[in-house]
Parts: sequence; structure tokens; C-alpha cells
Amino acid sequence: MNALDADNSVEEQAAYWFARLRADNAGKGDQRRFKAWLEKSPEHAEAYALQEEVWTAMQDSAVDDEIMAMRQNALAVSAGSNNNSWMKYGAIAASLLVVVVSMVMLNPFGNMGSSNDVDPSQQLAQGGSQSSPIYRTAIGQRSTVNLPDGSVVELNTDSLVQINFSEDRRDLILLRGEALFEVAKDADRPFVVEADGKLVTAIGTTFSVRRSDDEVRVTLIEGIVTVDQDDSDTANPDAVSKKQLKPGEQLIAQGGQPFKVNVIDTAVVTSWKDGRLIFDNEPLGMIVQEVNRYSSRKLVFGDPTLSDMRVSGIFQVGSVDSFAAALEASFPVRNSAPSGEGDIVLDWKE
Repeated sequence: MNALDADNSVEEQAAYWFARLRADNAGKGDQRRFKAWLEKSPEHAEAYALQEEVWTAMQDSAVDDEIMAMRQNALAVSAGSNNNSWMKYGAIAASLLVVVVSMVMLNPFGNMGSSNDVDPSQQLAQGGSQSSPIYRTAIGQRSTVNLPDGSVVELNTDSLVQINFSEDRRDLILLRGEALFEVAKDADRPFVVEADGKLVTAIGTTFSVRRSDDEVRVTLIEGIVTVDQDDSDTANPDAVSKKQLKPGEQLIAQGGQPFKVNVIDTAVVTSWKDGRLIFDNEPLGMIVQEVNRYSSRKLVFGDPTLSDMRVSGIFQVGSVDSFAAALEASFPVRNSAPSGEGDIVLDWKE
């Protein structure tokens, strides 16, 4: 039995890893292989996050008798066969899949409509040092994750973060999107966030990390962090210099290029956590790209030259209709939705 065969669905593979990482004999090799599988495709991270959501739901609420019976039937497969540990993992994965299917039928989109708080401390304690929960936000959603060490992670729209806590380390991986980290002090356990091969290390501080395409941005609000390159992810580790940031500085890393550090306004960079976006004399093309991150309905340009117009303002996140109306009221811009729905087209006013 190989749950990672290409013939198996992504959901089956995710269930396998969820069970495997909680096994007593799971080791560092499993963690490495899991990381490689996770980063192979965004669908893998989504499927694993669903496993985490289901597990949390199982901890927080009772499961009805029919689902419990289905789980028991799945677990009974290994009890009547042999002592092969992989068969046991397969049965656990099967039982989890039963619950996943049942949960999805009841609520296919989970709690993805609004901001929410998540407390994984009990789950991490039950999962042990090998537990690697993943937390996600949908487009337009923000979420707060309270970590068992007292640290707090605030996830911005369309983001994924994996938590890897052990007795001597606090490792996290930002798989997609943007997050703000408020780190509880613990000199004996470094707090390290990895994003696309970049390592951000802190002890007690507040900083944000944004990952998009091949670019990573690290913004320091309080304290001190160091940013380095994971040598295992580059053939030329000398191409990137290790940097230590001071509050008010933002580091930009693109591929294997040398790090760039700029002084920025941290209130503007982190305004999303209060549900606002602040722009100061920015090109409308960049602003539209940012606003579109928070909505499944997109803004597009009917006239490409409009993207060069400079705009300043404070806008609420989440509603492209309100943003388009504000543009039309304050700037020489008109908006329309030719089909009445779908994308909103921006043009110059005649």
C-alpha cells in the first residue's frame, strides 16, 4: 500500500500524511518528505488544511452516530488483517476521509466567510512534537491563530501557514499569502518563519511576512529579526547576504538576488489587519492589484493608460464595488460591469 501513488487522490494523500505525522515512529525524514509533498502544489496544502479543520471540528463538537459507525468500520479493516503499521496508518487515513466527506457534504466551505480566532494549543499538545497543523484563510478573510507559547499569528487574505513546534524550536512555514507575527519571548527556542527559502528568525518581536510569486517581503514593527537564505534551497548561498532589521525597515528578497532594505511606514504596511488599505500617491495599477487580493470579483482596466494615474486614499478591504464607487466619486474614473456581474471595468470618464 502506497498512499502517495499518483493514482490516489490529493485528499487521500493528505489523509495519509495527517495520520503519518502523528505516528509514534514518525521522524525527521517523514517531515522532509512531507514538506516536499506539501510545496509541490497549492492543492496539497489546501487538502492538508482541510484535514486540520476536520480534526479541530472533531475536537470541538460531537460526531453523530452514523459517522462514528463509518469510522469504526474503517478502523476495523486493520484489526482483522495483520500487524503491519502502514496498514494501521491507512485505516486511520480512511477513517479521516470518511469524516472529511461527511463534513464537506454538510458544509463545503467551512468558516471561510469572515474573520475568526483559532486556538490550536490543545490540538498541538495532543499531536505532539510531530504535529504540523496548517491554518488558512480564504479570499477576503482574515484570521487570528493563538499559538501555545503565547505567540499570535494574524493571517491576511488567501494565506496558508504551517506550524512546526517542538521542545527546542518554534518553526513555521508561510506557504502562501501574508501574516503578522507577534512573538512571545523564549530565548531557548528560536522562532523561525520560512517563506520561499528565506528564514526570518526572532526571539520576541513583531513582524510581518508577505510571499507572492518569487518575492518575499519582511517588515519589522518591533524588536529585532534576522533574515537569511536557506542554503539547501539555493545553489549559490553567497548570492544573498544575511541581514538584521531594525523597526521600520522592510526587506525585499527576490529569488537569489541580494536582499534590499528600505525604510517604510509600518502602519501602512499592516493596515490590512484593521480592515483598511492605505495608499499615498501610488499608481492605480498597483492599487487595483492590491484591492483584487481581497475579492473573488476583480477590477480590470478598460483603458490600460488609467493604471498610471496616481491615487491617495484609505479604503475598506473586501468590496470592489465600494472601491470602484469611491474612485468614480473622487477621480476621473467611471466603472461598469457589462454583464451586470463579474469583473468591474475601469475607464476614463468622458
